[in-house]
Amino acid sequence: MTRVIEWIVSLLIVIALFVVIGLFLPAKRSVSHSVETNRPMATVNDLLGSFTSFRDWNALVNKDPRVQITTSGPEQGVGAKLDFQSTQGSIGKGTWELVEEVPGEKIVYALQTRSRGEKKLMTFRFERTGQRNQNVKITQRYTVDYGWNLIGRYAGLYVTRDVGDEMKAGLAKVSNLLATIPRFDYSQHEPGFAFADLPATNALVVTTAAKRANDDIALAMTNQLKWIEQVMEKSGLEAAGPMRIVTNEFSTDTYGFDVVMPIRRKGTGPVTAESTDAAAEAGEGDAAAAEGEAVAEVEAAPVAPAAPVDPNAPLELLDVKVEGPVAYVQLPAMRAATTTYTGPSPGLPRVRDLAKAWAMVRGAEPHDRPYEEYLDPIKDMLSEEAEFRIFWPVKVAGVEPPAPVVIAPLPTDPAAEGATGGEAEAAPAEAPETPAAG
Repeated sequence: MTRVIEWIVSLLIVIALFVVIGLFLPAKRSVSHSVETNRPMATVNDLLGSFTSFRDWNALVNKDPRVQITTSGPEQGVGAKLDFQSTQGSIGKGTWELVEEVPGEKIVYALQTRSRGEKKLMTFRFERTGQRNQNVKITQRYTVDYGWNLIGRYAGLYVTRDVGDEMKAGLAKVSNLLATIPRFDYSQHEPGFAFADLPATNALVVTTAAKRANDDIALAMTNQLKWIEQVMEKSGLEAAGPMRIVTNEFSTDTYGFDVVMPIRRKGTGPVTAESTDAAAEAGEGDAAAAEGEAVAEVEAAPVAPAAPVDPNAPLELLDVKVEGPVAYVQLPAMRAATTTYTGPSPGLPRVRDLAKAWAMVRGAEPHDRPYEEYLDPIKDMLSEEAEFRIFWPVKVAGVEPPAPVVIAPLPTDPAAEGATGGEAEAAPAEAPETPAAG
């Protein structure tokens, strides 16, 4: 009996010591680590303020690569939420929710995890540093409140190792990921960026190259465009969109590119208000000539809505009589990061890089070659008012997109090959008065 009493007393002493020590342990714990990057503030803020690249910058997946992740709410900003669930007991299930964001200063996530404690916050603070404040210091800080949970207070003794080591691994991933993103500040590009799903299209293509001089590039574009226009005329085709310039090579001395023209059978384009007005005016003129009297102006007929297009429908195979360096290809449907640009064409390379950086920050993997739609004539490409649409194709869910299908390849006879220097049967082009740069 005495031994039982001694055991009970010892147990009570241990419990008392546990309670007393627990009461003196901190009710709140925090741990922080930092890393520095030379990427722009907008890149850092957008990367850590969204879950699109969560697997790439968070160390959670290091513990369980098969962890199930689902997101909800907006893609970026307050309200974005991520739920995770793992079969590993050390991870379990939980959530990250973005609850506060001050762009360029801090991003705060509220966490719910299986570990003990309440009011768990993961805060990323940003500070400009380095020469001319070109770098960004990222400080990640985890805070938790154990309140009167004494077991939690004891668990807090290990938070530096349990959470701190995971934060170190996560910041290392952040640093490595940022190093792969082009160092361009896309936040200063006012038109903004978006992802666009582009349909498959028939196209005529000419591959060419020129010296990195405005006159040479403009002349090469003009000559190859004449070849394309000649094939279109002889094949009964019309342009189905603006001319595209696809960049193949952009070195210090040479600019290699494809001149691409989307095409369709002549007269098969969508009905527009302009075409309806033109038809009405033509009809009125014919009636006036036939009857020899003025015809009253009539209201144009309403434009019929365009029929829905099935994106999975196969492209129509056109009857194209290719000549010279022209090839007939069918371009597959694709997704691309896109933006607009107004200004001289030598500014296009920088805008292409801005689009690439913007897409990568949002977890999209660039694919293939970028291109621009030229919305003005070649001779105006150096104008301050010249307009372009820029596209950089990206992979969808990491799936390798299909390659273009060449229907009518380049001719192989020596005469045709000699013509690839770019003069169609029409009069050869001369350098425009205001040449363009690619």
